[in-house]
Amino acid sequence: MLLMLFVTTADAKKPKAPPPPPVNAWGHEEGWKADCFYGADFDKLPDGDRKLARQHALEEMKKQWLGQRDDDVKMEDTVVDDVETTLFGRPELIEQVVVANLEQCKAYMKGGPISAWSGWLNPLSGKLTAGECLVPLTYTLFDYLDLGRGWQRPTTICKGNRAHINGTIADKYRITDNGPWITVEGDPAQKAIGADYPCNIEGCYVGMLVGKFVGDDGIETTFPIGADKIFVAPSNGELSWGINDTTWYDNKYFKSASVEDRVAITLEPAE
Repeated sequence: MLLMLFVTTADAKKPKAPPPPPVNAWGHEEGWKADCFYGADFDKLPDGDRKLARQHALEEMKKQWLGQRDDDVKMEDTVVDDVETTLFGRPELIEQVVVANLEQCKAYMKGGPISAWSGWLNPLSGKLTAGECLVPLTYTLFDYLDLGRGWQRPTTICKGNRAHINGTIADKYRITDNGPWITVEGDPAQKAIGADYPCNIEGCYVGMLVGKFVGDDGIETTFPIGADKIFVAPSNGELSWGINDTTWYDNKYFKSASVEDRVAITLEPAE
């Protein structure tokens, strides 16, 4: 009788194990303001079920972010749209977003500020795509050189892309009122090395067609193009071109009778 009483008393004092967390469903802990969404154990799911679980998780998180669950959570619509678009194209990332979002939700439901949660969500789309290049150079672009502007037609290219740029050599222009008629090769009598021109390195001439590349890391590179150039992108970034000049108001194309020259620019992947 004494032994049975001891066992019963010991069992009564044993703490109850917490219930298992929900699986790909909403749930909460004691003292929370409202529910948070818990993801599935994605690694244990077959491929078809895993894809469905990801889709369900994204839909449920989106409802909360958009303020559709009556729990005082509301994020910016444009931010939610950006995150959703990013995850549509990278569904495997939903799995890690669910885990991180749950931690943000838990902190808020325990009394933390909503600003911490939104501060995590706002830059999320950019962080998920950091380092990616979304528009590689896989096409051919045609344009005409505008003598009255600086850098022109900024075009996104990806790290390692080999960009073939050429300008028509037969078309003439000049960059001062009484200056010589020149082509995209520039004025052979005026090297721009060390001078106050956009491109002032070896191979750059005044008035020639030159290029500029600005990487996503902010590093800027200028280089001579002339009639033909293959440029290999050192990082993801933007490529543009222009005339190696410091003023553009007095530039003009050569005109014979009613026919005016115009430099045609072609940008394409190099073979």
